[in-house]
Amino acid sequence: MSAAAFDAGGRALASARGPAFAASTGGAYALSARTGALAATIAAAAPLFSFRWTSTTALCIVERIAVTVVIVTNITTSLTAAIEAVVARAFTGSDSSGTAITLSGNNAKKRTDYATSVVGDARIANTSALTAGTRTLDSTAIGSVDYVTGTGGPNNVLVKTALSSYENSFDPIVLEADEGFVIRNVLTGPADGTWRLAVDVAWVETAAYVP
Repeated sequence: MSAAAFDAGGRALASARGPAFAASTGGAYALSARTGALAATIAAAAPLFSFRWTSTTALCIVERIAVTVVIVTNITTSLTAAIEAVVARAFTGSDSSGTAITLSGNNAKKRTDYATSVVGDARIANTSALTAGTRTLDSTAIGSVDYVTGTGGPNNVLVKTALSSYENSFDPIVLEADEGFVIRNVLTGPADGTWRLAVDVAWVETAAYVP
């Protein structure tokens, strides 16, 4: 993550990285995952990706959340669709089903010397929605994007788009124990066809964060 320094005239002077962390107790991480071929008829507000932070001794600084959508098989009638990211609080029970993302060992590390990630659970849907765990979702999303499905497949209908990015904000998302976020489709899908969602997440794990 980075924050720019400015002079009196508002011109950027330099870029500074923060927060600092010891390689043995934290680090910088990234994951990329994709669903199976989801039925276009999937229900509105169905959870498709879940990220749960459980550590009581470290913070999770979410630097970037981005999504891509591909239509896999033909949709008869094109319509407007949407994807959103929503913060989950009181996240005491992980979502289930789908595919759990492997974060053990060196997986997701941006540098081998970093500590193994302590993310409690990260998972993505396969061909149907995730089963919601114990959590309370905010009423307002932290990021969303609309797109048009089109009718032909295979077809990339939404190029990689950031739902949240610290590069475009003065404050990142900071997760404490039993917090996280969920990515879900907003509207009921079309009557036929299949589609695939790809999710990219980058984050830092650190003992403390000072804005």
